[in-house]
Amino acid sequence: MKFALAFALVGSAAAFAPQASVSYLVHTNTALNQHIGAGGMADTRNPDAVNHEDPRKSISAAPSFEEYLKQRAGEGTTAAAAPAAAAPAAAAPAAGGSGALSTLKTLTGAGHVWGADGIAAGKEESDIRKYDSFGKFAAAVEAAGIDLSGKTIFAPTDDALESYEKMRGAVTADVVKMHIVEGKIASKDIPTTPLNSLNGALNYRYAVRKNFVNDAIIGETTFGGGPNYPIDVDCGDSIIHTVGYCFAFY
Repeated sequence: MKFALAFALVGSAAAFAPQASVSYLVHTNTALNQHIGAGGMADTRNPDAVNHEDPRKSISAAPSFEEYLKQRAGEGTTAAAAPAAAAPAAAAPAAGGSGALSTLKTLTGAGHVWGADGIAAGKEESDIRKYDSFGKFAAAVEAAGIDLSGKTIFAPTDDALESYEKMRGAVTADVVKMHIVEGKIASKDIPTTPLNSLNGALNYRYAVRKNFVNDAIIGETTFGGGPNYPIDVDCGDSIIHTVGYCFAFY
């Protein structure tokens, strides 16, 4: 009787005692159930595919790395590239001084990209904005009555002459003569050949892996996909090297 009474008292006390939390005993370690990547870490970004009746809750199967690379390669080959401005075709030069002059009038120079200015104009930064031309220099040669036969012509761009006019004044005959050298000199021979222009000797120097004549770069390269400054433009007994700087500037 005493034993039964004691057992009943212990049982009733246990009924009112606070229950200890045992949730940690049934907690599932999700990392153990996840895919382990090559680096030894659980990949939390690789969920199983789910086909739910609500499409918004469906999860498509992720492609393998090899399939991903093939997909990227396919996108690169099928994407249409933005068309660049077409360079106008230059007319074939005739022989003699008249050939050099006619070539200057139609010669297509370096191509310049839009750069940051293209954003406001709805263009890509790498799109060609314009090509250099040499009409102003050709007109100045004609006005000065200079024969270009048997000459090397360092032809400044229209932009270069416009900058000179704004900062230094008119492009006189003497300025034009500085860009015309006796003899036909290819670009490869410029470093070793005396450059005697119709208005005095020119200064050659080699710096930063570039060839300079009176501070103008010979064979200057452009930024972007446009053509570089043309050099070695053969005009029969004359030759043209284009420059982006007026020799008389300093």
